[in-house]
Amino acid sequence: MENSTGKKERIKSIDKALGLLEFLSVNEQETGITEISKNLHLGLSTVHRILFTLKSRGYVIQNLNTKKYRLGIKLFTLGCAVQSTKRLVEITKPYLKQLSQSTNETANLAILEGKEVIYLDTIGSPEILRTEIMAGTRTPAHCAALGKALLAFISDGEFKSLYKKDEPLSSLTSKSISSLEELKKHLKKVKEQGYAVDREEYKIGINCISVPIFGRNGEAIAAISITGPASRFTIDEMGKVKDKLMTISKEISNQF
Repeated sequence: MENSTGKKERIKSIDKALGLLEFLSVNEQETGITEISKNLHLGLSTVHRILFTLKSRGYVIQNLNTKKYRLGIKLFTLGCAVQSTKRLVEITKPYLKQLSQSTNETANLAILEGKEVIYLDTIGSPEILRTEIMAGTRTPAHCAALGKALLAFISDGEFKSLYKKDEPLSSLTSKSISSLEELKKHLKKVKEQGYAVDREEYKIGINCISVPIFGRNGEAIAAISITGPASRFTIDEMGKVKDKLMTISKEISNQF
């Protein structure tokens, strides 16, 4: 049962638009405004405005002869993106398990979305003292090895669109990169060496090393990492697993 707080936080216009899309998805025939209005208990003017907006974004298509509507190709495109992400997780999971078992640390998979990294999958360490990161977790890209491994391989144009000149960077710990100039220098080094290291920049007491996964066009589509307590997963230990991590990254990249 949805609580009152959840109801208050819902945006009515978005709720109505999603309801309309769901209605069209189960209705195999092209549908007119009047029928949509009647079934969804919405005013004709409201339905018209929603359809106009969805049509302008490619989510619905109008038959110019009948003036009726059906779902557009944009939803198919979004569905393909979801399938692509699912395939990425399926391909990398055995490798993450292999990394976790061979290092006794936590192995992760993440993608870049804007200035954040999103963890898609994690395989936890068998050790009692271990890092706990849930799939779906978001963190500023410049504060995590995964994020820096991905930021290092985006184009200059993409980077400038994400980070404005002289923009201050948020810090998660006292060791986080806090300036744009420092970030640029750091990413240049990451690109040269092919991997990124995070020494307590995401969270005090946690170290991480990450490498990117490349798609067929050479773009960094995701990154994998090994994370562990700084007391155990030291710089020396990260150095020992670096080559293994890079080898596995190449194996995954070859599948794309």
